[in-house]
This record gives sequence, C-alpha cells and structure tokens, in this order.
Amino acid sequence: MHFSFSKGSAIDRLTHYPQIEIKELARALANVDPHTKTDDLPEDKVSIVSAYSDYLIRVNRNLYAFLKANGKKKELELFYPKPIATNCPIEANILFASSINLIEKDVTPNILAEKCVLSLCQMYKKYGEAVVTYCGGEKAVLIAKEKAQDKRGEHKKNEENASLHKIIGLLAINLAMEKSASGSTKWINKAGAPSIEPLHKLLNDYAESNGISKKGMGKSSFYDKLRTALTSLYDE
Repeated sequence: MHFSFSKGSAIDRLTHYPQIEIKELARALANVDPHTKTDDLPEDKVSIVSAYSDYLIRVNRNLYAFLKANGKKKELELFYPKPIATNCPIEANILFASSINLIEKDVTPNILAEKCVLSLCQMYKKYGEAVVTYCGGEKAVLIAKEKAQDKRGEHKKNEENASLHKIIGLLAINLAMEKSASGSTKWINKAGAPSIEPLHKLLNDYAESNGISKKGMGKSSFYDKLRTALTSLYDE
C-alpha cells in the first residue's frame, strides 16, 4: 500500500525514518506523538514512557557491548553513529527490533507493532540469531524464525500457484486447438489465443451434465482465472 508522508500521522512517519531516537520511539510505543515534549506528556503516560526509554537504553547498550566484543565495527557504525542516549540517533531497524518485548495489545499502535516485527525479521535474516537474541531474547528468536518459516511457506505457495496457472493455460490451448481442428473458428480468436467464452460454456455445460457443482465457475471469475493462466505461459 502506498504511504503518504504528508497525510500520515507522526507515528506513521516515524516508521519510515532511517534513524530515530529512543525518546521518540518510547513515546510512540505508548501511543503518544513522538515529538511531544517531556513536560507535555499526558500524566498517565509519563511512567510508561520512562520505563520504555530505560528498557531500550539497557538493551541497546548490551547489544553495543556484544558487537564491540566481537569486532563488529561495521554494525556498530551503522547502528550507533553516536553514543547511546535517549536523544541520539540510532539506526531505525535495530531500534524497532529491540522493542519487540514492549509491544502491548491495546497500547502499541498496530503500524508500530508491525514495523517492530518486520525489523526483527530483517535483523534475523541479515545478522543472524545472536543479534536477535540481544534484541529480545528467546521470544524474539522464536518470532523471527516463525515469520521466516511463514515467508518460505508463502513463497512455496506462490510457486505452486504459478505452476498450476501454466498447467491450466496449456490445457486451455490444447483443448481449443483440438476443438478448432474440426473447422470451427470460434475456439481460437484473431490473436491466435484460445477464445474464453466457448471454453467457459463447454466446461460449464459439462459440469451441469455430470452433477458437478458450478461454484466458482461464474463467467467473470472464469474469465479472470483463465486470462491469468494464459498470461502465465509467458512469465519467466
């Protein structure tokens, strides 16, 4: 979905910044405008914003120490361009990922919760389990692995669908060519492709004659699916 920076809320926009500050994220996690001044924080949000900030400082200092001890200079320069403090810029993805344990139902805005999970998965994919463990412990690792598995399952499903589309497209072409061999011109259109309307009528009549449910065989649905199948024959 296209994001409109000018129309998005302050929290929406925060999820698109390359660098953010701990104090900004702590406020957003509490569903407060990230640019709210400390003196202007709602009374019922002061303690939770403070707790979030303290947690994020501790987690990121711990992660910094781990990276430094393991000679990860590139990661340190990317994640922490300045010493870790509530008002210093930190690479957005690592900060969102380190917030995974702060997501609370009915408190954390949905767009922010989704960003934290997405960033965690990106950290897992790019930097491995150790970094994710420092971001949020065993819970973070389980979430990252589960989401990675879901992505693999989705990829496999997409591959299976592409294969199915090609099979349907090839069957449609062969059926149309076989029917046109008798001399009928209605099965192949002027572009040399199978004509969808007679194929729909043929299969619809066959289903009706053999007591097969015609659910999903509506004309518009059939046309869309067959066009997709025929187009897929030319996909790489």
